[in-house]
Amino acid sequence: MDKLTLIQKERILGNLLSSEGGRKVLAQKLQMPLRRRLDYMGVIRKAFMVDELPPGALPYYDKDPSVSAMVIPEDSTSPTPVVKGTRVAVPLKEIGVCPMIPIVQLKERRYSHMERVQDLARQEIQAVEDESGFAAIDAACDINTNTDIAITGDRITRDALTDAFAEVEKNDLRVARCFFNPRDYADIRKFGRDQIDPVHQAAIIDTGLQAEFWGAQLITSRIVPQGTVYICTDGPFLGVLPIRIDLTVLPADKPWDRMVGWSIFEQVGFGVTNNNGANRLTITRT
Repeated sequence: MDKLTLIQKERILGNLLSSEGGRKVLAQKLQMPLRRRLDYMGVIRKAFMVDELPPGALPYYDKDPSVSAMVIPEDSTSPTPVVKGTRVAVPLKEIGVCPMIPIVQLKERRYSHMERVQDLARQEIQAVEDESGFAAIDAACDINTNTDIAITGDRITRDALTDAFAEVEKNDLRVARCFFNPRDYADIRKFGRDQIDPVHQAAIIDTGLQAEFWGAQLITSRIVPQGTVYICTDGPFLGVLPIRIDLTVLPADKPWDRMVGWSIFEQVGFGVTNNNGANRLTITRT
């Protein structure tokens, strides 16, 4: 069958949006594309072990009794330490957005409505996920204040990065990922041949948002505070991101405001179960 033209697609979309049943069909169709986009773009899901909980399972995880854990409470964004015990319960919290589209814009056909809804939901939910996850990692680094590596100067140096790697590796853990603010990642791009071999130098410059250095992935995110770099071990040895309800899409219209929309939400948790698995590099630029 020939591919549908843009006009035909818009006509079908308009017909679906004009009825409650049609919007439910669209909500079901949105769910999987949104989930794929979140898994592909989500930065914090690269840091933690993602655990999809089966029905009835409790989010309890093992922890080394000699180290502290850090979790994000259900009703707060401030991390809470868990010091004692060999197991830790990771609270689950709902993250949701309700993107809305004015009915008058449906008639104007000024943009692809489904893509607009997906982009809004993806950006907002990812931002909240990243903020919560990095808050837990940052709090875990606060406990290890003696391992913070501080730089005072105009850029990140190779020696400082080496020391930050060593603080994680001294605990028999491998550095798997480093998270940068884009401004700080620019310092790595400036590494010359005295700091990095030509092969890795070309990869870092060409790749941009994600590259590899010393066997670790270098990942950028605007959620990471400028002047801070998080050095993390593999997800299973750092923390966990349990998922009770993965990304779900439900119709959520407001006919009194002449708006059609969707309620897009998930129920997830954030916990650093081993504070030795994260280190922080801080830069004070002069």
